[in-house]
Amino acid sequence: MTKYIVEQALLKLPRVRLAHLPTPLEEMANLSARLGGPRLLVKRDDCTGVAMGGNKARQAEWYFGAVMAAGADT
Repeated sequence: MTKYIVEQALLKLPRVRLAHLPTPLEEMANLSARLGGPRLLVKRDDCTGVAMGGNKARQAEWYFGAVMAAGADT
């Protein structure tokens, strides 16, 4: 299965947008310099805009989408 096929299948699923995505990457220049290593980046999932964090919000978008598509209203 190709990436394109998977993306197209996901686009057909119901989804409720909860998070502010994509979240930014923040460079850790001081840590990289301190370690003498390569460029380090941190994914800022704390910037999704919801209290429960990044991966939980992303997962909930699909659950709530399915619930709403099933006609739930409470």
